[in-house]
Amino acid sequence: MRIPPLDVILSWPKPNYVDPATRGPASVVVSLIFAVLMLIVVSLRLYCRTRVKKWFGWDDVMIAFALIFAIGLAVIVILAQTMYHWDRHVYDIPLNDIQASNIIAMTAKTVFVLAATFTRLSLCLFYYRLVKDSGLAWFSWLVHFSVAFTMAICVALVLLIIFLCTPVKYYWEFPPTTSGYCLDEGKATLAAGIINISADVLTTLLPVPLVMRLKMPLRQRIGCAVIFGMGFIVIVAAIVRTYYIWKGLIDSYDETWYSWPLWIASSVEVDIGVICACAPALKTLIVTSRIGTTLGGSGDSPRRTDKIPPSSSDNSKSTSRSHLNFGKYMPWLSVKSEPQGGSVRLHDSPNDTHPWLDWKTQAKPQTIPANGENREGETPVLQIMRRQSIEMESMRPRDSRESVEEHELTALPDTRNRWTA
Repeated sequence: MRIPPLDVILSWPKPNYVDPATRGPASVVVSLIFAVLMLIVVSLRLYCRTRVKKWFGWDDVMIAFALIFAIGLAVIVILAQTMYHWDRHVYDIPLNDIQASNIIAMTAKTVFVLAATFTRLSLCLFYYRLVKDSGLAWFSWLVHFSVAFTMAICVALVLLIIFLCTPVKYYWEFPPTTSGYCLDEGKATLAAGIINISADVLTTLLPVPLVMRLKMPLRQRIGCAVIFGMGFIVIVAAIVRTYYIWKGLIDSYDETWYSWPLWIASSVEVDIGVICACAPALKTLIVTSRIGTTLGGSGDSPRRTDKIPPSSSDNSKSTSRSHLNFGKYMPWLSVKSEPQGGSVRLHDSPNDTHPWLDWKTQAKPQTIPANGENREGETPVLQIMRRQSIEMESMRPRDSRESVEEHELTALPDTRNRWTA
C-alpha cells in the first residue's frame, strides 16, 4: 500500500467512521448478477458436453478452473465492499481494517489474473480444434504463440503481485513492523493492465482470419458476430479497468474511492469472458432443445411407411431398395419400416470436429435375376455423427427441409391404406 505524503494526509477531512459517504451497492449487485449468469452458462456447457455430446475436453477443464477463480473474485469483491469498506474514501476506513484490506487486495489481483488466464486457455484449446479442421499451418502457429503468451504473462503478473514489496509482508503490514521497500505499485499495475488488454485483443481476434475464410449461412455469420461482439465487451471492460488503475493508483492517493469502478470492470471482464468462451459449446444444446420441442409437438401425428422405388442406371445392372420412414421434421432419425426395416445409427465421437455432415451408406446391391424378378437387396444403413446431424439441422432452413420432404413424399406411390399409428 502506498503511504501518502504528509501534505496529502493533512489535506484530507476528518475521518467519518459512523455515516461516511459511500459508492452504494452497485458493485455488489453487478458482481452477483454476472456471477450467477456465468454459473448458469458454465453449468449448461458442462451438461451439454457430458450428457449430450458424451465427452469432456481440456477446454472444459480450463473453463471449470476459470469458473472457480471468477466466483472467488466475486466473493472477494463483495466481502471487500461490505466488510472492509472498499466503497469509502480511504481516510474513512478504520485503521485496524487497513492491513486486512491490503491482504484482500493482493488476493483479489492474483485471483483475477488466474481467472483471465484459464479463460484464454480454454478459448485457445477450442481454437486447436478449428486448426485441425482447417489444416492451416500458420493458424496453428498463431494458436501456439497465443498459448505461450498467455502462460508467460500469467507467470509474470503473479510474480509481480507477490513480490511487489520486499519482504512480501511489507505490502500489507500497517503500521509496518519491518523495514523494506516496494516498487511503484501504480506504474507496475498500469503496465500489467496494458499487457492484459493486449492478451484480450489477441484472444478475441485470433479466430477472425479463419472465420472469414469460411462460407457460412447468414444465421451463422450473425452468431459469430454476436460472439465477437461479446469479446469486444471484454476488451472495453479491460480498458475501463486500466483507466481506473491510473486514476486510483497514480493520479490520486484515495485508492478505495477511485478504484471502486476498477473492481466492477474486473468482474464484468472476467465473467463476460467466461460466458463468451462457453457460447460455441452451447450451440448443440440449444439446437437439441429446439429439435426435441419440434418432435414433441408432432408426436400425435400419424406415421407413414412407404417403399422407395428402386433406382436404376444405364451403366449398371444392380439395384437396391431401402424402406425409410420420412419423418416430418427429422428424416434421418432411426425408424424401422415394415415389412423391411431400415435403421440409422447415431454415434458420439470425441474426435468429431468437422462442422459438416459426414455420412456413409453401406449397402450390398442385388443383381437382377435373369427371369426378371427383382429381389429386394439389403437395407442400407445410414451412419450420421450425432453432433454433425444436429449442426446440419440448425443450419438448414426450415422451409427448404419441408419443401424437399414434400417433394419426396409426393414421389412415393399412393398407399393410403397403409397408415400406421
